Amino acid sequence: MAWYVRLVAATCQVRGATVTQEQVVLAFWHEYNLAAAIAAWRMRRRPYHVSFSTQTFRGEVMNAMLARLGTGFVALPGEGERSEAARLSLELARIGRGGASPVVSPDGPFGPYRRAKPGALIVAREAGIPIQPWAVAARPAIRLNRRWDRHVLPLPFCRLRVFEGEPIRVVPREPLRPLLARLQAELDAVAARADRASESR
Repeated sequence: MAWYVRLVAATCQVRGATVTQEQVVLAFWHEYNLAAAIAAWRMRRRPYHVSFSTQTFRGEVMNAMLARLGTGFVALPGEGERSEAARLSLELARIGRGGASPVVSPDGPFGPYRRAKPGALIVAREAGIPIQPWAVAARPAIRLNRRWDRHVLPLPFCRLRVFEGEPIRVVPREPLRPLLARLQAELDAVAARADRASESR
């Protein structure tokens, strides 16, 4: 997997504006996990990224890939263990305070599809860094429609473009519920732009 990320990153044609190089919480829908890893490897080389990972076979594969790419991870609990997930959001925030850029898929790891949960907001508030909404368009690519997240698999020599939304800043002790709708809207907006770019000829 790490070899594949490097291959696609080395052969893809990057389109669009330069992406932010600042320390941020990178937030994107779960379907973009691999595409975003490729984009970050190619376009954001300075920041150290740390992401969540599940304790499943797929999670172990992703962990090995992230380690080979020099990226850290925090292992998530099983589905439904909400209090533990919140605690690990605080752990990811602690790593963020140390200078890393946390990576969060707000609809992951189990869905529902493109429905934001508050983990990214917790990380941003506790780490004191803004959320940067992302979406990634890749052509050609394979969309795995049988997966719950309809995962996007960019192919070598693809055209790759990252769409960035407006950064979301979360001040200390700020209530998260009102911001969740804004996060949902920003992620939907950049995903719609990426969808149009992926479908255009």
